[in-house]
Amino acid sequence: MSVELQVPAGAVVVGVDGSQRSQRAADWAAEEARLWGAPLHLLYVFEWPAVTEGYDPATVTPGLTQGAEHLVDEQVATLREAYPGVTVTGEVIVSQPAVALVGASRTAVAVVVGARGLGRFTGPLLGSVSQKVAAHAHGPVIVVREQVGDLPGPIVVGADPLDPPTEALRFAFEEARRRDVGVTVVKGAGRRFAGGAQAPDSARMKVARQLEEAHERLRQIVDETAAEFPGVAVEITESTLHPADAIVEEAGTDSLVVVGSRGHGGLASVLLGSVSRGVLHRAPAVAVVRVRHRDAEAPHR
Repeated sequence: MSVELQVPAGAVVVGVDGSQRSQRAADWAAEEARLWGAPLHLLYVFEWPAVTEGYDPATVTPGLTQGAEHLVDEQVATLREAYPGVTVTGEVIVSQPAVALVGASRTAVAVVVGARGLGRFTGPLLGSVSQKVAAHAHGPVIVVREQVGDLPGPIVVGADPLDPPTEALRFAFEEARRRDVGVTVVKGAGRRFAGGAQAPDSARMKVARQLEEAHERLRQIVDETAAEFPGVAVEITESTLHPADAIVEEAGTDSLVVVGSRGHGGLASVLLGSVSRGVLHRAPAVAVVRVRHRDAEAPHR
């Protein structure tokens, strides 16, 4: 079913459904809208199988979404009162949540989605809607766990020296400037050399030189980006851990994490790079930023 969304251009869009996690996501999105100086738009996606699976749209009766509309109206009123400087709107549509939120991301400055809390059992589990939206949105997506609190620490951004995510770095600096915090760029353990111990010394030396050049290039990109954001402190840390482990450890429970994603595959998949996916499953709040394809041979994160 094709639905025309009423998303204000440049808004922060948040998916709501009445759950505790979506309430936390809405609060986060409202604060994000305040920091960005952007409008806030609440989107309730009513998944009615008779329509979303291709049956007669006439099955959507006038009273079908009444409860959802009442919930959105109440939440809009609450957020308008709590954030008087933010323009807050909302809508209810009948569609598939991931499809609608990805569609909203075309004009939104960012999309915020909620996820279940971290813990021994819930930590490894991220809903398919959150994964799909994070993987395929046209702009930044922030996934917020329901128990996330204030994040006073620096913005933590993961960076592969062989494939620096410049869009993710810029987003991290923008967030840091708005929040009046610093930026920590995390480099995890380098990729394993496929040639192994059997490779000639000349080949291994060549790879070592390429890695050294890549690290220097990353430093240059970070310095160039930092120069555009005077006053934002930046630190580059290097870890022997897997990149996802290094990022999660550095962020702890005090930092918003920023990772890049190239969004391969169709919307039916939940495809994200292994680093982005690993961080999403384990960090309290993660911004996934779309990274352009620069080279057909560029390695995927």
